[in-house]
Amino acid sequence: MQILFLTSDHLDYVSDPLYVGLSRVLGEAQVVEYPYKAGFHEVGRVPWYLVPSAGRPWTREEILDRLREKHFDLVCLASFRKECLDECAELYRQVPFPPMVFIDGSDDEHMRHDLLARYPLRVYFKRDYVWKIGRPWQDQMALLWTFRGDRRLFARTVPLPLSLVMETLPALPSVRKDIDVSYRGRASHPRRAMAVSILSRLQGIRFSGAVYASPGDRKYKLKAGRSGRTWTKLFDNGPAQEADQQQKEEPQAYYRELAASKMALHIRGGGHTASLRYFEIVGMGAMLLSDAPETLVPHDFVDRRHAVYCRPDLRDLETLVRHYLKEDAEREAITSEGRAHLLKYHTCERRAEYFLNVCARMI
Repeated sequence: MQILFLTSDHLDYVSDPLYVGLSRVLGEAQVVEYPYKAGFHEVGRVPWYLVPSAGRPWTREEILDRLREKHFDLVCLASFRKECLDECAELYRQVPFPPMVFIDGSDDEHMRHDLLARYPLRVYFKRDYVWKIGRPWQDQMALLWTFRGDRRLFARTVPLPLSLVMETLPALPSVRKDIDVSYRGRASHPRRAMAVSILSRLQGIRFSGAVYASPGDRKYKLKAGRSGRTWTKLFDNGPAQEADQQQKEEPQAYYRELAASKMALHIRGGGHTASLRYFEIVGMGAMLLSDAPETLVPHDFVDRRHAVYCRPDLRDLETLVRHYLKEDAEREAITSEGRAHLLKYHTCERRAEYFLNVCARMI
């Protein structure tokens, strides 16, 4: 299969690892990304969650010629960014396309009806896939409002979670497990600040981590609890301090913290779907402790077998931490089973195979 992979310069935690996986499963020559993305290829510009791969720039005329010659079997519109959509529109204006699919990697549950009206999308891959998770009445409401009553669109919209390029995870076999539980993440959801507040107060528990701010974040996001957030938002809501931004670690230190943790916490961020940390924890050999998934993840981790899920309000977080610190064999079995499950279903290669299987079935 020959795929035209339309992308953009922006980081995309869904489609970027998928590109790596497709290039490995099909062969690098079979997947042509356009426009050229330096973050896929150039040392020094490749982000921490990818590895460099072979590639070359293609001109628009070269891509148009290949489309005219029916060289591609599939066009994958792999970015929701404006520059990618504009370039796709220019190509589509000039030549016929083969079957086309869209990867919506945005952190929301909205559908791009503008793209659906413009292109005959065969499959709509959705990062924040919040349907078919056991809430029939919400699915019916979504069918009416989100999907505008289009049952066919609802049927051809499928989940596409993040995945891991395993080589990006360092091998740290000599690191001692001297952290009981860790958590580190951007203050993009109130639950994250609350989790750090709970874990940092636990007596006798060795905790490592923090919530951090990104440039432009306000102070209230770092506060735990509704009253503290509300007061700060009303009376002291200036920009977050630089010290709060420095709580973010470089990848080497971040992965070392995970490797040194007996268990590590994942908490949802601004979007509904699990972040890369969800998979990185397992890949680095810590037991995954997470809030319950709020999206449909094909072949997701099973509670108490591959991971441990806590309540959304975190009321059982302390109980779970203390239990799995005491039960070493139980914790280590979950850690081992989780890693085996990760390798079977959630690497970039396995996600590419899932993507190709969906396309083969639905196109």
